[in-house]
Amino acid sequence: MVKTKTIATRVTMPLARIIKNYLERDCHVTLADFLRDAIREKIRRDAPNLYESLFRGEPENESL
Repeated sequence: MVKTKTIATRVTMPLARIIKNYLERDCHVTLADFLRDAIREKIRRDAPNLYESLFRGEPENESL
């Protein structure tokens, strides 16, 4: 089983409303699913080598 870590942040109310509207139109079941997908997509686009290392089973940095 993969270890998990909770990461929390605040967003403005207008952004929260946009996210809510998007979730109602999209196939994400929960906000958490959407956020995980958004984070993965951002890393895959901006740092593809880091994203690929996730699937190669490279050791994780536990400093978070």
